[in-house]
Parts: sequence; C-alpha cells; structure tokens
Amino acid sequence: MRATLLALFSFSLFAQPANFTMQRSKTQTISLAQYRGKIVAVAFISTECPHCQDLTKILNTVAREYAPRGVQFLECAFNEGAERTVKDFVERFEPPFPVGWNSPAAVRSYLHYSILDANFFVPHMQFLDRAGVVRLDVPGEADFFKTPEASIRTQLEKMLKPAAHGAVKK
Repeated sequence: MRATLLALFSFSLFAQPANFTMQRSKTQTISLAQYRGKIVAVAFISTECPHCQDLTKILNTVAREYAPRGVQFLECAFNEGAERTVKDFVERFEPPFPVGWNSPAAVRSYLHYSILDANFFVPHMQFLDRAGVVRLDVPGEADFFKTPEASIRTQLEKMLKPAAHGAVKK
C-alpha cells in the first residue's frame, strides 16, 4: 500500500527530484542528483542482512546487463556500523556499482519512516526516472521481493520504454 501511494504521488505534476546523499568514503559522497539523465535503481540495505546480500548478488547480474542501457545501480547501507562494514561487504560481493552508507536516521527520514516505526524491513528499493523523480518505492515487505530479479527487470523495462506521445490535437 505504501509503495503504491508513493508511486502514485510521485507521478503528480509537483513531483520533485529525489534529494539524498550517502558517503562512499570519508572524503567522497554519492548523490542521487549526480545521476540525473539515467534511470537509477537504489537499494537501501544492511550489510549484515542475508536478504540484502542475496539482493546484491542479483543486482550484480542485472547491473551488468542494464548499465549499458543507461541504468545506474546504487546501494546504501544504513545498519549500525555501516561505515566500518561497507568495505568488507564490497570486497566480498564485488558489486559493479557504487555502494555507500548513511545513518539509519538519515535513511529513515529520506524514506519517510518515523524512528518509532518498527515496520521497516530491508532491503528497500527505489527506482528514479531520468529526471531524478522516484517512480517506484518498494518497502522490504512487498511482494516485489518474492521474485526480486524478475520484479527489477520488469520495472526497468517499463522505465526504459520510450515515452508514449499523445495524439496531436487539431
């Protein structure tokens, strides 16, 4: 329900580009804004979560196929101690895309979850269009993650289709 509402809201005339930044190292940041012009698939993960690790393996495969088609993949770890665990996570899973981290509070705020909301499951994904606007927000408990590879491919194919042009008014 939450994903559907956010997806519908993001299609409104007043949709704004997503504004989120994560750390890639102590001196380097990753901003969603730097990827405008590309479709972005970003996963919010815990480096210690088996479901997130499985998703990373899937994203590794899908990213190699879709990156040449203008899709940018990202992961943002936000578990406690992510700053320390991201390096080992990257070495272990070798993602062909940037992986950064941010605090749990920053990620919860960006995703509009209260710190009191216990129903916040990972992984959590967002898909942004070329203008940087969130077109799909997928919470961790969504059916989307029952078949994540197929779900991700379906969403990307939908977003990669050329925009349908309306009929010309006479």
